[in-house]
Amino acid sequence: MNASRTVSLIAEELRLVVYKPSLAIWALYLFLLPVYVFSSGLPQPGDVLILALLPAALVRWNGRMSRQAARPLRALAAFVVWCVVINYAWMIVLGKFALLGKDSFVLIPMFYVYNAAILLAVLVLHQRHGEVFLRVTLHMVLVTAVVQVGLSFVLPQGDDRHTVLFNNPNQLGLYALLSANILAFGRRRLGFGSLKSSVGLVACLYLAVLSASKAALVGSALLLLIALVNNPRTILLAALAMVGLLSFPNALTRSMERTSARIAEKQELGFFDSRGYDRIWNHKEYWIIGAGEGGLTRFKDTSVIGDHELHSSAGTLFFCYGFVGVALFLSFLLRVVEGATVRNALMLLPSLAYGLAHQGLRFTLFWILIGAFICLKEQLARPARFSPGLP
Repeated sequence: MNASRTVSLIAEELRLVVYKPSLAIWALYLFLLPVYVFSSGLPQPGDVLILALLPAALVRWNGRMSRQAARPLRALAAFVVWCVVINYAWMIVLGKFALLGKDSFVLIPMFYVYNAAILLAVLVLHQRHGEVFLRVTLHMVLVTAVVQVGLSFVLPQGDDRHTVLFNNPNQLGLYALLSANILAFGRRRLGFGSLKSSVGLVACLYLAVLSASKAALVGSALLLLIALVNNPRTILLAALAMVGLLSFPNALTRSMERTSARIAEKQELGFFDSRGYDRIWNHKEYWIIGAGEGGLTRFKDTSVIGDHELHSSAGTLFFCYGFVGVALFLSFLLRVVEGATVRNALMLLPSLAYGLAHQGLRFTLFWILIGAFICLKEQLARPARFSPGLP
């Protein structure tokens, strides 16, 4: 009986991906997310697919969606509007109209508009395809992570931190953490049992170690700890696989040694100064409405990091968008988790915690993670169509 249901699920999934353009484009989009061929901040190959994904997802949509999906989406829209207003207001006040550069404001709001559009596409695709959409998402994240692991063995890498197809190792580390977070949502009900979850988590942990990103590794450890409560068998299998990989010399053990060395290094600057938090304290005048994300030369002589952007999602939210922006974003997050169990809501904590040490708000996979959480929360409230019993 289980084998018959397994075949039925796989056949349905393949048929829909092949014959439904929106699911096919979505699958390809997920596969191309880690492919970076241009400088960071510029559109990458996968981003071009948004021109096809949005029309395919939204065609014949009647504008309605469930309350669980609509409430966070409306809250996000309010935050995005605030980002647009603040950045363009400062652009006019400071007279900084350049398209690119540290003082530019023009493109900053587009990151939030773009990612809000991706979240909308996720919610609409789930509304249209239900569990099949979640299964396709989980399987494509798994396949893409495994492919990245395979590429790490053949692509030339330096002697230090690995990047695979990304531009820098922190991008790889964040990708690994977010992918692991999405895979941790896997449920047997969705045809994603312990074996698949374990393979995916091991692949993501491998990539996190290759990146030697301390924030990604701390986030991954926290994720495993939280996931242990939800699915101990998956974590046990993943732990055994990691022990096996570490039992003989390979790229992973060498990366572990580099990561250990990085952790042991004495930093010239403290954590808060190196992340740019001192800028917040030195410029209290921006605490209410924010300073916007451009015009960075304003802070060249008043912050340890000079005219660089803050290396923190939390710091960016507060300094660039003020108390108002923080309130709007927290309102969004509260609507994301409302109705979820505390145990499920805690699954978002590792990826959110990453934002204390790095700026990850522009990383599209973060918004896909949020969308997947909303979809899963909504799906769990419905009666199950299948009990596939997949491995």
